[in-house]
Amino acid sequence: MPPSERFAVEAVSRTLVQASCPPRDFPAVLPVSNLDLILGSFHVFFIAVYPAPAAGFPAVAEAARAALPAFLSRFYPFAGRVVPNASTGVPEVVCGNAGAELVVARAGLALADVDFADADASLGAIQVPFERGLALSLQLVRFACGGFSLTWGTDHLLVDGHGLTSLPNAWTEMLRTGGDLSWEPHHDRSSLFRPRSPPRYAPSLDDEFVRYDPRSLPNTLLAAALVRRNYVVEAADVDRLRAAASTSDRRATRLEALSAHVWKLLAAAVGGSDTHCRLAWLVDGRRRLDPAKYNRAHVSNYLGNVVTYASREAAVETVTSSTLADVATMAAASIGEVFRQERYEELVDWMEMHKGVFKEGGKWTEAVGLGTGSPALVVSAFVPFRVDGDFGFGAPRLVMPWVRPGRLGSAAMTVIRSPTSDGSWLVTARMWPTLADAVEADPEAVFKPATAERLGFAAARHGAELPQAVSRM
Repeated sequence: MPPSERFAVEAVSRTLVQASCPPRDFPAVLPVSNLDLILGSFHVFFIAVYPAPAAGFPAVAEAARAALPAFLSRFYPFAGRVVPNASTGVPEVVCGNAGAELVVARAGLALADVDFADADASLGAIQVPFERGLALSLQLVRFACGGFSLTWGTDHLLVDGHGLTSLPNAWTEMLRTGGDLSWEPHHDRSSLFRPRSPPRYAPSLDDEFVRYDPRSLPNTLLAAALVRRNYVVEAADVDRLRAAASTSDRRATRLEALSAHVWKLLAAAVGGSDTHCRLAWLVDGRRRLDPAKYNRAHVSNYLGNVVTYASREAAVETVTSSTLADVATMAAASIGEVFRQERYEELVDWMEMHKGVFKEGGKWTEAVGLGTGSPALVVSAFVPFRVDGDFGFGAPRLVMPWVRPGRLGSAAMTVIRSPTSDGSWLVTARMWPTLADAVEADPEAVFKPATAERLGFAAARHGAELPQAVSRM
């Protein structure tokens, strides 16, 4: 049976759940940090998909209902509301225990029939849109086969990749231990990243940001032309790329190696249509913060944003003619330029000097993501973050962050470890059709379609090989 092109998710119930034991003396209003404002406020999801548990879905739903109040007591801001400050327009978190949303829903098909290779037809259908201002929407979707998905919907203002993956990890630990947690989340945002006096930053930062203006974005039809795909990158392919991207003088990281391969695919797709192309990365700075200035435990247990963009533009001819090792070195140098404490302190100061836009109802966005200038692809790597999703009903077979794309016109890839712990990676990609063709026609077949069979939700068809990457255009 071919996979379903689309399926509907029907919400059975939506319930507001409050923290059972709100922490004493918690501030009524939690200011966000300047680093939170860099990426700004928009909905982000973390989706985990599970095969049918032996205990059945009702037991899963009951466990979630029972555990959420205690979970919110430890992660209290997620029982709050994200609202703009009446005077400054800067978003902040009102911590009045208004409650998180618990959604229980159902889908009318089995996981084996979901077209997981098509990201919009799978992940895009699984996550349930939720009301703006909610700090957390926890969503359970039951499939006809008894399998289910657990989705964490929140606001990017509250979490970066480290924070987003910390939520399911803490949930798992608390349910498996009966409510205990081996670490305490650090919720104080504004005091951790204070602007310097006087604020100071490199003038080049002004060129990295533009005021978000829908009139300067690709129109809705152009944005809708981008396609979204899910892929599996097998461990053997990751290792092979790493070997090819390394030299006797330098061993490339796995992410640098994959980035170099992607950059070459991008250059091939651009061809003669432009002279240059760009690759960009979201870089977590926690490991670069001096523990003498930034408390190591606070930083490690901090869920808020400590990320920045690194980007590099190169001539198409340079990328296509260079070895994989040379392109990987270019990627490493680009990431290294921002992987320093001073960069994050400059971002804090830059935002301090540019907060006035919020009072006018505006916000800032990174220029590289707009889709203007030379073709750009942004890599968001969740590879450093391990996700343990077994909260008593088995491990998930698919985990993936998800963001609704809106009208930004750049391409993007999100890379995360497979929960199968076999060394493979999962990738969700948003690409122009020409780039999707280049990726899926790649003779090295690094990006293999994430079919239900490949993910383990359906048995491989007898006598048939799993499909390799082929053009869908």
